Amino acid sequence: MPADDAALPSSRPAPSTAGPDVLDVTPARHRHAAGIVELRDTLARWMQARGIDQWREGEFTAAQVEQEIERGEWWVVEAPGHPERVLASVRVVWEDPMIWGQQSEPAGYIHGVAVDRCLRGTGTGPRLVRVAEEVIAASGRSVSRLDCDTSNPVLEPFYAGLGYTPRGEVDFDVPGMDYRVRLIRMERALPPRDGTGSPANG
Repeated sequence: MPADDAALPSSRPAPSTAGPDVLDVTPARHRHAAGIVELRDTLARWMQARGIDQWREGEFTAAQVEQEIERGEWWVVEAPGHPERVLASVRVVWEDPMIWGQQSEPAGYIHGVAVDRCLRGTGTGPRLVRVAEEVIAASGRSVSRLDCDTSNPVLEPFYAGLGYTPRGEVDFDVPGMDYRVRLIRMERALPPRDGTGSPANG
């Protein structure tokens, strides 16, 4: 269940004066697992305090995220000089039957978009989505899918602004947690790729 940087601040200050344009989005390594969980839990607490039931603290463990990193599913922005601290994250998987059911069309599914408050308003959220789309396109898939929680009103227009179209709603029982969320499914057809693997339109 992704979330954008405008909706999900944390209270920690930035560890560096480096601008967001010089912070790379890179494949996650095992050292990032705890930082991914810490970022998500921090944002979950912020949301719960504001009546947004999108995420709850404790949904993920570092051990679980380590397995997902081993499968190559996570990308992160790490803090300059603090490689264990994750400032932003995004996850890409190749199927999502619990939310989308069985789909005949190959697609990539974006999850876990989270951005620390120190990068709020920098465009890091859209940048993470575009990086995830590049990963999906590089796999040969031409459709990107994601979902957003109806309790967080900024998300649907945020993703619509990135070219995503609603594809219905679904109730989702969060695994291992005693709560249910109502999700909006959204998808985007990715631009065709040219012979070099770059978007054909530029």
